[in-house]
Amino acid sequence: MILSVQSKIMLTVLSVVLMFALFILFYYPARQESLLFENYNTEIENYANTVALGVKIALTEENYEGVEMALNFVRDDERLQYVSIVQTDSVWNEGHTDFTIEKGVFMTFPDSIEVNPNDISTEEFIIKSTPFNTPIMNGEIMLSFSTSEIAIGRRQIRIASALASFAVFVIGLLIGYWLARKISIPVLELRDAANKVGEGDLTQSVHNKSRDEIGELGIAFNRMVKDLHTAQTEIFRRTEELSEEKKKSDELLLNILPIETAKELKSTGRATAKYYESVTVLFTDFKDFTSISKTMSANKLVSELHECFSKFDHITRKYQIEKIKTIGDAYMCVAGLQAKNASHPFDAVEAAIEIMECMRQYRIEKEKIGETGFEVRIGIHTGPVVAGIVGVDKFAYDIWGSTVNLAARLEKNGEPNKINISETLYHIIKNKYTCIPRGKIVVKGLDKVAMYFINGQ
Repeated sequence: MILSVQSKIMLTVLSVVLMFALFILFYYPARQESLLFENYNTEIENYANTVALGVKIALTEENYEGVEMALNFVRDDERLQYVSIVQTDSVWNEGHTDFTIEKGVFMTFPDSIEVNPNDISTEEFIIKSTPFNTPIMNGEIMLSFSTSEIAIGRRQIRIASALASFAVFVIGLLIGYWLARKISIPVLELRDAANKVGEGDLTQSVHNKSRDEIGELGIAFNRMVKDLHTAQTEIFRRTEELSEEKKKSDELLLNILPIETAKELKSTGRATAKYYESVTVLFTDFKDFTSISKTMSANKLVSELHECFSKFDHITRKYQIEKIKTIGDAYMCVAGLQAKNASHPFDAVEAAIEIMECMRQYRIEKEKIGETGFEVRIGIHTGPVVAGIVGVDKFAYDIWGSTVNLAARLEKNGEPNKINISETLYHIIKNKYTCIPRGKIVVKGLDKVAMYFINGQ
């Protein structure tokens, strides 16, 4: 059984109070009764001594009225049972070897009571004797007093002790309850606040205005929670900053690498090369770029390329085509890496058609301001490739294989503002697009290659 702080304080105070109450209830009355009995005995003994002295003086002077006066000293006391003058004589024993004392009652008040001179004290009466010696008589004064006054005193002492003990217990109970609340309330407030802090609520504080150790503990607790709240706020701020930076780095990584490759690189620290059975590679190039670039400033040239390639990026993103890289005025992308489906040849052709239309609109706008826009050649081929990351510093994602080489040759052997495709791709899309056969054209390093221009749907 686990006791609360308040219960422990109550039990401690009640234990002390109970011991004090028991002391008042038992030891104190016993002590008072003993003192009462001693005082009563002393008082009766003093009475006996006084009467004995008066009788002795009176008998010595043979003043019998003085004897009556001496006895009158105690006759009016309501506690008196009797007062007797006992005569004592010394006589020889039967063998005349020693003296014995014989006692006889000379007179008693009240005379209606028969007194045994050898009586002793009982619970009801206390008997005291005081001897005296005179020329006329040797004897002793014998007094008997009732103990009823002692019984009344004892009863009063016990009642008073019981009432005092009960009062002490009740007062102690109230004091204990007050102390328990006084001490336990701030402790319980600290406990509840600490539990809420443990649950994550760092707005807690305790309002203990005392200047004792508990008050100092409350001040320390408030300072600790405030420091924790400050630290948590700083952590949240730093976490948000890190999250934002991570988001930027992830976006940058996805801007460089395909999603699957980026995830693999983040989780393992490396990216393995992958073989793709069928993808569609698209190359673009601008006609007479070298001669045109000589007539432009560097800023103008970069601006023109940025404008065109940004349009290409928008189109390829629309068809889930992965941009691989740009080399000078060449733009290389591949369909079928992100979306592994059979529609990638058609996605690439649609993207090429949109690029052609985009560049046509671009040239019209340039002509309106008296400038000449770029004319684009596009080459497309479908086949297998290997894709992966090369290098350690400033690594780049790239694809390799004969499919890439043939797509590049198709672009080089094409014509401005036309889409040149391979025979492989032609057989895939011929039912959707009309194509113009170009026959077999000699290509560097690949002998003769059959080519087709796309003429629309």
